[in-house]
Amino acid sequence: MSFEPIARYSPELNKAFASITSSLLTFKIFDWLRLFEKTAFIVILVKQTVIDIGQFMMIIFFAWLMFGFPMVILDQNRNFNDDEESLLVSNITGFWVIDMLISQYLLSLGEFTNLDAFVKGPQTAMCYAFFALATFIV
Repeated sequence: MSFEPIARYSPELNKAFASITSSLLTFKIFDWLRLFEKTAFIVILVKQTVIDIGQFMMIIFFAWLMFGFPMVILDQNRNFNDDEESLLVSNITGFWVIDMLISQYLLSLGEFTNLDAFVKGPQTAMCYAFFALATFIV
């Protein structure tokens, strides 16, 4: 009787698990820094900051939606020839909600990749108006 493995060994899967494990180990080391007097204050301060930004994260999420939805709707007019360069919201994952959130997150970081696409389709003025409002508010 021979033993047959259920799944074949995958180096990619092994590296994915190793990356997650190394990240969790580093997080645990960060947590252990609370034991030392000189680093405990900073670790507690970071923890409290992460807890306190919950309301801000809710506001910024709705701001991303406020400007992401119009860009997705205006993008429907540009999807006539499947030209990736004319899209307002880049097709990153293939799921429009995640693509919209990634696009707005990058815009809030200062990544203005799709400015050339504004003039490659209809409603150029609206695209620039939403872009200007998003950069000001977000």
